[in-house]
Amino acid sequence: MTLRRKESQKLLGRLAKVESPDVTFLGERFPIVMKKARGLSVTDVDNNRYLDFTACFGVLALGHGSAIVRSALRRQSAKLIHGMGDVHPTREKIKLLELLAGVVPFANAKITLGLSGSDAVDTAIKTAMIATNRNRFLSFSGGYHGLTLGPLALNSRQHFRKDFEFWIEHKATILPFPESDISPEYVCANVSPTSEELKNRGFTSVSEAFSVLEKELRTQAYAAVVFEPLQGRAGEREWPTGFLKKCESLAQQTGTLLIADEIFSGFGRTGKFWAHEHHGITPNIICAGKALGGGLPLSACIADCMDAWGKSTGEARHTSTFLGHPLACAVGYDVVSEICRTLPLIQERCQKLDVELQAFVRLCRQMGIAERHPFVVRGKGYMRGLWFFREAPGFAAELSEKLLEKGFFTLPSGECGDVLSLTPPLTTTMAHFRKLFRVVASLL
Repeated sequence: MTLRRKESQKLLGRLAKVESPDVTFLGERFPIVMKKARGLSVTDVDNNRYLDFTACFGVLALGHGSAIVRSALRRQSAKLIHGMGDVHPTREKIKLLELLAGVVPFANAKITLGLSGSDAVDTAIKTAMIATNRNRFLSFSGGYHGLTLGPLALNSRQHFRKDFEFWIEHKATILPFPESDISPEYVCANVSPTSEELKNRGFTSVSEAFSVLEKELRTQAYAAVVFEPLQGRAGEREWPTGFLKKCESLAQQTGTLLIADEIFSGFGRTGKFWAHEHHGITPNIICAGKALGGGLPLSACIADCMDAWGKSTGEARHTSTFLGHPLACAVGYDVVSEICRTLPLIQERCQKLDVELQAFVRLCRQMGIAERHPFVVRGKGYMRGLWFFREAPGFAAELSEKLLEKGFFTLPSGECGDVLSLTPPLTTTMAHFRKLFRVVASLL
């Protein structure tokens, strides 16, 4: 397909004049300007059409323009659009909180709503400090927990931390990420990443990673360990079997809380309702977002220790004008209910995708791609990444741009831009995946 660009270029020229220059990346052939979308299909302002394998950062779990979301919006907008945050609650807010309290693995679940993943992590940080009377945190290399000043301290990437070190220094200790084995059926390579390559990308051995973790936790100086059950922006990085279980045990011994950042990985995306379920652990705090709002700004911090805040005296210590927004809550309730209802079907699709990915790897081996561009498939369910561990930095970004020209939305990830991320709507069929895989193989 040959992209028409005239209208997009005109609009992007207007954008460049009024938006902060550090927000939207503007290249010669990237980006396009979106106009409308439905399901997996997106149309830009030049009437080019695409298949979206990003779900817009994992947000649109039910696809673009879901009938469930549109119905909730129509129903609620006819009644009440804006509420009063922490003053006069709405039925929609109460229903959503009850629903969320019922889908977490602890009994005394209390919830604070927000507008973004960063909001949820900020709330989790504050809650952990109040509950433990400690003020430092542990996180892991590659973790991405938001870019507001609280969550930023948990982030290891200097690209994000630069210029703000004075404000965030000494707030968190960032640990190396442990290596994880990858099943042979997901390896399209005749070589494996060397120890030096793994080290350069923030990995270390499992024994060393746990040794450093244990040393820090034994100090009993930390309020919580913050982690993504499956790292997203780092390139769908998985934890070694049993590592998080050991982490949970050690945290309990040292009075440290576990904060699971499920903003990207939650709500069925990995084949379980919550990704931490794959590890057999029970966090104290869960941060949720993205898919929760069905496309509207909505997040939640769900905790078993929220009572540490104490009873409201009439002046909330942590709130915002749009907390519990009626439109977002109505949509969130229907989206989460639909994911709960269709979870068995989502899990079935995830199993079928495993088969398709393995077939894709075999095809790439047959085509000789293992010699030219060795890669491994990482992640779980509908949260996958193709890691091109021998390529120059930015390889996946270039591949993503080429895929855009072929009519596919994808995103690069990993600190080196060497992972092609695939996080499509949970409604994506195997026929859609096969279409993408054929084009990826031909480009490689």
